[in-house]
Amino acid sequence: MRATGADRAGGLKLGPGGTGRRIGLVITAALMAGAASAAALSGADAAKDRQTHMKELGKAMKTIVDQLHSGSPDVGQIKLAAATIDKDAKALPSWFPDGSGPSTGVKMKALPVVWTDKTDFAAKAHTFQIAAAKFDAAAQTGQASAYMPALKEVGGACKACHEKFRTKDED
Repeated sequence: MRATGADRAGGLKLGPGGTGRRIGLVITAALMAGAASAAALSGADAAKDRQTHMKELGKAMKTIVDQLHSGSPDVGQIKLAAATIDKDAKALPSWFPDGSGPSTGVKMKALPVVWTDKTDFAAKAHTFQIAAAKFDAAAQTGQASAYMPALKEVGGACKACHEKFRTKDED
C-alpha cells in the first residue's frame, strides 16, 4: 500500500509537500553542507583530519582487542567501539580528497596509489564498509559467537587495503 499525503508517522504528514518531506530536505542539505565543508579543507588540513579519523579507528580496534584479551570483556565497550568503526567506515572514502596525498608535505602512511587507483581504493573501502556494518550489527547482539566472525572480516578488509595503499610499518 502506498503512503499518501494524508498518511501520518509520528505526527508528521508524509507525502508530497508534507512535513516529512521538508525534514528530509533539511537533513539532505545538512549532510551536503557537511560534505562540502570537509571537501573545503586544504590538502594539508584534509591530510591531518584524515590522520585524526584513522587514529580514532585504530583506537576503536584496540579497545576491542583489549577487551577480548581481558578475560572478562566489557560488551558495552565492544558495542561502542563497533559503532565507531561502522560510523568511520561510512565516512572513510571522503577522508582522501584530491590534493591531500604525500605532495602536501604532511608525513603520512597513505601511498600515492590511493589517488592514482581510485577504483580499487573505492572497492576496498566499500568492502570495509560492508564488513564494518556486519560487525556492528553482530556486536550489538552482545554475543561473541555472532561478532567474532564479523570482526575477522573487518580485520581482513583493513589488511587488504593496507597492503596496497599504506606504507609498511617499520619496526
